[in-house]
Amino acid sequence: MSLDDSKLFAILGPTNTGKTYLAFERLLSYKSGIFGFPLRLLARENYEKAVRKIGLNHVALITGEEKIFPKEAKYFFCTVESMPIDKELDFVAVDEIQM
Repeated sequence: MSLDDSKLFAILGPTNTGKTYLAFERLLSYKSGIFGFPLRLLARENYEKAVRKIGLNHVALITGEEKIFPKEAKYFFCTVESMPIDKELDFVAVDEIQM
């Protein structure tokens, strides 16, 4: 795997400025991707939004408490500690990166 720094972005800003919305829309513009959240509730909320937008069979939810993993899933919504590392995906987003 090679890392192209021109495709690495950090979106920074105060609360309620649309950072998560931007990352969500960007994720769905790729053929596959994963989004890591600090809380199960945020992962589930965005999972449900993606299901409404692109369908149940294309979206997975992986947290410490829940695993909804359709065979055809191309988009993964996870808590950060539950993000699978064995997937080849086109896009990765991590919400609320902290130390």
